[in-house]
Amino acid sequence: MKAAVYYGPRDVRVETVPKPSAGPGEVVLRVLRCSVCGTDKRIFTHGQKNVVPPTITGHEIVGTVAEVGSGVDSAIAIGRKVVVATVVGCGKCIYCRRKQFNLCDSFTALGYDYAGGFAEYVKIPAAAVAQGNIILVPPAMALERAALVEPLSCCLNGEEYLNAQPGDRALVFGAGPIGLMHAAILKSRGCDPVIVTDVSDERLAYVVEFGLGRTVNTAGGNAIEKILAAVGGEKFDVALTANSVKSTQADALKLVRKKARVCFFAGIPKDDPVLPIDTNFIHYNEISVFGCFASNLQHYHQALEMIGRDDIPWDRFVTHRFKLDDMVKAFAVIEAGQGIKTVIDCE
Repeated sequence: MKAAVYYGPRDVRVETVPKPSAGPGEVVLRVLRCSVCGTDKRIFTHGQKNVVPPTITGHEIVGTVAEVGSGVDSAIAIGRKVVVATVVGCGKCIYCRRKQFNLCDSFTALGYDYAGGFAEYVKIPAAAVAQGNIILVPPAMALERAALVEPLSCCLNGEEYLNAQPGDRALVFGAGPIGLMHAAILKSRGCDPVIVTDVSDERLAYVVEFGLGRTVNTAGGNAIEKILAAVGGEKFDVALTANSVKSTQADALKLVRKKARVCFFAGIPKDDPVLPIDTNFIHYNEISVFGCFASNLQHYHQALEMIGRDDIPWDRFVTHRFKLDDMVKAFAVIEAGQGIKTVIDCE
């Protein structure tokens, strides 16, 4: 089969490699589409300790069932269209027993520890199949929509903590694909206004084009002043950082009012992760601050239901498409910050 094989930072080669086969409890998918995550780009540029070359990355997978091993549920039938949950828990720890597989201390993941979806075929390990990671997709759903389920599931995990209510004032830092998905969720839950900030006019234009909210360009500094000026000085009930800029975490805390919820959705560089926080402000104003990492099975099912509706223009989120042969070109587009979501056509 054809695959984009990762050999190390900035070394991805499209090669012919052996096609996987399904052993007991395993499933092989014919990959149809695989979206490119910001983590995929980071692996391409810098590597990651749990991604050992040579391997195949890519975890935002939609495909059809091509081969089924013995003992697999009969609902996972040849030809069925599916998406795949990324995280595979150990199945034994307290978090796995709670179905919080993303918090398992020894979790593994497709596209990281296992070969991923930037290939014509991908094998889903037995532990993932047994956990329920293969999720059936409605036959009529467009492939590119289905390829958005995994990132949207992560956003829904973060939104679970925020618990946005109709009429809440919402603020999102970052107008990349994740920021726009958060804005879409907040809009769908009745938040007003939904404000999205970024330093790129190109990306902020998508917020307006998709009807997701209002925008503030914070390039050049003084972000707090610019945001407050745009909203008449009134602060926010929910705020979320969908970028890796530490200063936006501090700004988020300064831009919320009493009883607000703040989600640090995106990680920041590990060489500078410490943020001074006025804990008295949090205490006296009853501010809730949450972290968020990956997602769980219920979030995939919620994402699938949400993407199946037409109240948000999901089809327009995919702005760039590449064939598997052009994998390196896809990474170049993402590095340049162009468009919103990039999808690889593996057919």
